[in-house]
Amino acid sequence: MDRTIDIRGKGVVTGKASGEALVADATLSFWGEVDAVTGRIMAVGHPLEGESLKDRVLVIRSTKGSSGTPMILNLAKLEGNAPVAFVNVEVDSLAALGCIVNEIPMLSKLESNPFAVVSTGDQVEVDAGVMRISKI
Repeated sequence: MDRTIDIRGKGVVTGKASGEALVADATLSFWGEVDAVTGRIMAVGHPLEGESLKDRVLVIRSTKGSSGTPMILNLAKLEGNAPVAFVNVEVDSLAALGCIVNEIPMLSKLESNPFAVVSTGDQVEVDAGVMRISKI
């Protein structure tokens, strides 16, 4: 039986997007942990190692690290391999900047723990401060 779950949050970067969820209760650095040309996560030992960001809603604790994040995100977008949306528990200003520049919706400060309800492979829509999860 299909069911939907809505989690409200703060729309850091407005917009509407939907795609398959890519989920890890972990941080991710775009500089050195993401291959911008292929869109794959290359961080050895990361829970999402080898996964593609292309056309997915990235649900993680936060991005981390480098001022290179907006550049890597921009290159991934130009290559057609960027996520369609970010859902971050904690806001990283550099990822927010990358999302603004690349017009990628970003949601944060969620009213409940997303990792308790969303799993990799779920269909997710981000729109107007709401993450709608479709469970099959």
